[in-house]
Amino acid sequence: MTTRERLLRQFLDARRAEPFRPGRNDCALFAADWIAALTGTDPAAPWRGWYETLDEGRALLVEDGFASPAEVLAPILLRDAGWMQAQAGDIAVLIEAGEEAMGLVGGGHIHVLRPLRGLGAVPLDRAIRIYRP
Repeated sequence: MTTRERLLRQFLDARRAEPFRPGRNDCALFAADWIAALTGTDPAAPWRGWYETLDEGRALLVEDGFASPAEVLAPILLRDAGWMQAQAGDIAVLIEAGEEAMGLVGGGHIHVLRPLRGLGAVPLDRAIRIYRP
């Protein structure tokens, strides 16, 4: 197991019991927290705690010129070729309920944070984009 895989496992274990809460613990902040754990920089700092619904969060991003939470990642992370090149700990962008969502690659699946169900997993081939922190 690589250091990155070990860090990912520790990160997921620490987050397992945290419920989904927009503005506090949602899919965008889940990915941002992972990036911050790896890099020391929080890409969600300007929006963290400033919204209580996903719609409010999306509206804040639009006000700042971003079409989606994943668009915030484009200038700060390396975009990979696709899900077939994904490595553990990469950020995966996928579509959930008609909206872009983010999760963390863990082998052949994506760790996702879902309303009502908390931490779960979906197949890696659901990714539409992959970013490498």
